[in-house]
Amino acid sequence: MPLLRSSGVRHPAPLLSKTKPQSSTFIMAKLFLAAAAILATANAFTPIAVPSSTVVRSNVALGMASDDNGSKRKRALKTIAKTAGVISTVAFTTAGLPPVALAAKKAKEVAVVVETADNTQKLLAAGAGVIAAGAAVLKLASGEKAQDFLEATPYWDQANVPVNVYKNKSPFIGKVVSTKRIVGPKATGETCHIVIDHKGDFPYWEGQSWGVIPPGVREKDGKPHAVRLYSIASSRYGDDKTGKTGSLCVRRATYWCPELKAEDPAKKGICSNFLCDTQPGAEVMMTGPAGKVMLMPEEDPKTDYIMVATGTGIAPFRGFIRRLFFEKTPAAKAYKGQAWLFLGVANSDALLYDDEFQEAKANFPDNFRLDYALSREQENKKGGKMYIQDKVEEYADEIFEKLNNGAHIYFCGLKGMMPGIQDMLEEVCKAKGLDYEEFIKGLKAKKQWHVEVY
Repeated sequence: MPLLRSSGVRHPAPLLSKTKPQSSTFIMAKLFLAAAAILATANAFTPIAVPSSTVVRSNVALGMASDDNGSKRKRALKTIAKTAGVISTVAFTTAGLPPVALAAKKAKEVAVVVETADNTQKLLAAGAGVIAAGAAVLKLASGEKAQDFLEATPYWDQANVPVNVYKNKSPFIGKVVSTKRIVGPKATGETCHIVIDHKGDFPYWEGQSWGVIPPGVREKDGKPHAVRLYSIASSRYGDDKTGKTGSLCVRRATYWCPELKAEDPAKKGICSNFLCDTQPGAEVMMTGPAGKVMLMPEEDPKTDYIMVATGTGIAPFRGFIRRLFFEKTPAAKAYKGQAWLFLGVANSDALLYDDEFQEAKANFPDNFRLDYALSREQENKKGGKMYIQDKVEEYADEIFEKLNNGAHIYFCGLKGMMPGIQDMLEEVCKAKGLDYEEFIKGLKAKKQWHVEVY
């Protein structure tokens, strides 16, 4: 059933208010920073530097002329510290941060470190700490909201996944936000990451594809170009997490002419070159979203996902990984399984989104695994080039165990990847005494087998 689109009506802000109301958390964060600023003013009480050997127990070290003045200074510092402590504790609590007890403890410590010149420096150091913590609270108060506004109810329900909302005869017009080359100089070919603004009017889910209609007409008959499908390389919230953009991962298709010993521009990929050459503001005619075969089943948060990609086939899996490990989604909050990514490319310069995957691996070592097959840099167990099927085979026992326990396995990339994958799986099945055809048939029957190749 097609998803109903928003009317796009925007309600104007009240005429009497020219500024956006600030939340209590935001206000508390400001108070937190104000307290830090008060602490910083303790510097006004700081004495001129005097050698420590001459100020061990002297009120002169406190920069005062008499014991009476020194006592006044101590009382002033205590008042400053207590005020900052109370405000900072309230700020922590209001912000809903976990270490509320720690905030209170630190506030108490600040309130008593006013007895000596050395302790005055401790107070100033505490003030710097409060400033840093206050900045964190302020960022939390004014920063990103949870990515939960494009979810189904419940979030894993796929009954109303949007499909073919926009068609060839009435395509959606998106606008390019940015186009960036994302491979190194020694990569085999050029791959670009293209962010497209759809203003929130073109909803999609992770694992779906967008159709792109390149501008112009075909030379042979003057008709419009056919739609090209590209797997979406972002989550439904987009790279900016607003829900108003989506991204594509596109390799520029070129043809090498052996006679010319050069690329033949007459035979280059029409759509891929159009997309890779786009500039910010360029319009893109789009259809879709298309497909359901690559969707993630999220009802059981313990589900394992095994993702096998070659080249730009990484696109849907980047969307999976961002949803599970980079965004504040209900799926991310609930996820207890393991997402295991295999990516096959020619060399290190051809790796795609490696920085993001390494970050996910570092932050979620129990829930995310990463393995690369670099055909021009690694060797398989037989001494040949390391292709994607060789890397998967290294972990065949673990993978088959996961599949037997309900894991879902995904394949995305060029069609040429599948024969090698299938041959490898057949050999593994034979070694395990399994019937390959029956094994694959069982996975498909349970909807654990997902393939999208082109």
